[in-house]
Formats: sequence, C-alpha cells, structure tokens
Amino acid sequence: MIIKIAIIGPDEFCNRAEKIVAKRNDIELDLYRYREPREAAGLIHTMQPCDVILFSGSLSYLHATDSLSNLSIPALYMKQDESAVAITLLHIALQNELDFNKVSIDIREKGHIDHILKDLNETVKYPFVHLLREDELIDEITMFHKNLSQNGKTDLAITSVHAVYEQLKLHNIPTQKIIDPESAILRNIEYAKHQALLKKSNSAQTAVGVVNALKKSSKVEEFVKNLTALLRAQFSELNGEYTIYTTMGNIEFSLTNSEFLTLFQSMHNEVQIAFGCGESIMDAKENAHFAMNFNKKNNDHSFYVLDTNKKLLGPFPHSDGSIQLKLHDPVLVEMAKKTTLSSANISKLMTFSQSRQSKQFTTNDLSLHLNVSRRTAERTLKKLVECDYAKIVGEEMAYRQGRPRSLYELKFPIYY
Repeated sequence: MIIKIAIIGPDEFCNRAEKIVAKRNDIELDLYRYREPREAAGLIHTMQPCDVILFSGSLSYLHATDSLSNLSIPALYMKQDESAVAITLLHIALQNELDFNKVSIDIREKGHIDHILKDLNETVKYPFVHLLREDELIDEITMFHKNLSQNGKTDLAITSVHAVYEQLKLHNIPTQKIIDPESAILRNIEYAKHQALLKKSNSAQTAVGVVNALKKSSKVEEFVKNLTALLRAQFSELNGEYTIYTTMGNIEFSLTNSEFLTLFQSMHNEVQIAFGCGESIMDAKENAHFAMNFNKKNNDHSFYVLDTNKKLLGPFPHSDGSIQLKLHDPVLVEMAKKTTLSSANISKLMTFSQSRQSKQFTTNDLSLHLNVSRRTAERTLKKLVECDYAKIVGEEMAYRQGRPRSLYELKFPIYY
C-alpha cells in the first residue's frame, strides 16, 4: 500500500524530504511550499487527496490549526529536538571560531540549549535566546536578531524559521538556519506513514448505528434512509428499532459534516441515535446499545459513539470529548475495585480535575460535572474519602445563612 504524505514547508525542507524518500515505493509525497509559515493555512485549501499531512515545523502547523479542524486525516509537524540544535552548533564551531555568547538563537524550548550546555559541563557561555511563541510574527523574530547584531552584541544569528533566515540575509546579517538532521526528517516521515496506516485501520472497523423512535411518525423511516445515505450504509428494522451498518471512518467523517448534523437536529424529540464500533458486527451492535444508555441520562438532543477500546465519545454535537469506560492502568483498576465506582465515573473524575483551574471543589461542583444529583455526588465523594482517594481541605460559606460547604481535593493520579 502506498501512503501519500502532504509535506507543507519551505523549499529547502520540501527538497530534502523529496530526496530522502526518492527510492521508496511505499511513500508518495505531495509538496506544498510556502515562503512564510502563515501561508500554511491557505495551502490546506489547495491540497489534493492524501493520507496524512506533515508540516516542517510547529509555527506553520499552528497557523493552519483552524483549517485542519474539519479534516479527517492525521496532521503532524516536525518537532525540534536537541539533536538539531547540537548539530547546528557543531557545524558553526567547525566553520567559525565564535563565542556562543556572541550568538543569538530562536528556538521552541530553552531546555534544548540548557541540556547541551550542561553536557559540556557548562564551559560555554549562554547565547542570546528567544523562545518562539505560537502567535508570533516573522518580523518580531527578525527584529530580535537584527537589533542584537546592529548593536554589536552578536556576530551570528541562528534561526528555526526559514522566513526569518531569508529576511536576515536581506539585511546582510550573518545567519544560520537550524539544521534538521536527515535521520530526524526520515523518522518523522515514517511516523506520519504509521499514523496514516493506523487511521486507515481504525476507519475500516465495523460500526453499527441504532435509531430508536420516540414517537410514531412517518418521518423516522425517511430520516433513517437519509442518514444511511450520508453514512454510505445499509439498514434493517425490527420492532421499531433501526440498525445501520457502516464503518468507523464513515461515522468520523459524518461528525464533521454539517449536512449530517443538520439532519440529526431536525429530528429533535423524534429519535434517539447512538453508534458503536467493534471487531465484529455483534461487538459493534453491543457497543451501540451501551452508548444508547447514556442518551437516556441526557435531557438534550445529543448522541454518543462507543469505540472498540470502550472510549465513549460525545455527546455530539455539543461536545467532542471522550470518557474511558475501560481501565488499563493498575492504579486505576485498583481504585475501581476499592471504591466500586465504574470506569466511566473514574474517567469523568479525571476530566473534571483536569478541566478545573482550582483543584479544590464542592459537592455541587462535582454534581454539575457528572450531571447527577447532589446526593449521588455526596455518595461518590464519601467513597473516595473513605478509600483515601480524596480529602476534605476546608470549608466555604456560600451564603450568609446555612451550613458551610466542604471543600475537597482528589488524591489519585489523573494524567493518563
């Protein structure tokens, strides 16, 4: 199978990538060249069909983020690492006898310089370092190097951005672009290929949709027929329940399709739908029915998708979040056993903690997030406190009268 990779970057990067895979018969490159990273967003709209997108750097990727939101293929970027910085510094050291404290450099992470100098026992003085920001303009980066050079503080500018390199050359400022090692480019191309293959594998998995009519209406079967056409699927009906047979790839595409979402919204209070994915039709159908159970807990018009790994996606179209319904980590498995809480609730507790700026919360905060009653939230917290997975850290007075409310903190690892 040939994987088509769209490369988005400056001429130099595109040419190097093309040479590196010139003799490969499993990879085909489509090259989209820009002069400045901000042009990457516009290039997305000119792209021909491909399996994965690889950007030459993080700035061009960030400029294109909004344009990527509706794509159903993976999009990656070359991540700068210490080897690129080290090779560049070695190249300069071999070509010139320069003091590094007379050098300016722009990079994504200061740690790359810190680690290199630490490995050299910090015998080399620090260069002038500028950390690249996500929303930074090319002119701002250029001015950092230009001002230092014109004030006599530096003899050389090292830049991670090709457009900055070109501007500095126009101003006759000695400059060197960060050198991406050939091995790093090849490694990223290989990773892009594997991500594309993984996406294809997941997209080809069997998926089943379930449609339940909330009231008798001739509109339901028409809705199912239109839904089936959009999903490129087939359907059957038994006792008023419609089962749709498709693939996960078709569902993922439909989730970004305004026609699909408009059709679903048109059936408010008419139907409930849910989707499941699995290694077999039986597995997918079982997951779809499991996802349907979550619809019944919501008062709004929404639906869920439960994938092969028991990850619950949704509720769509209001949210594209996910809840892990199956635990793998031994710490979380042990927690589920001790507290008798479900995997879904533990996953919700993790997302609850990750989403909050303050780590302290009340029972009311938790009940709103879990979409359960205050009493249910109290029972959940009681279990967590008894098993030492949460603790009471204080109280707050919400009103002038009434009992103070306890403040809680979670005491288990949440970053999985």
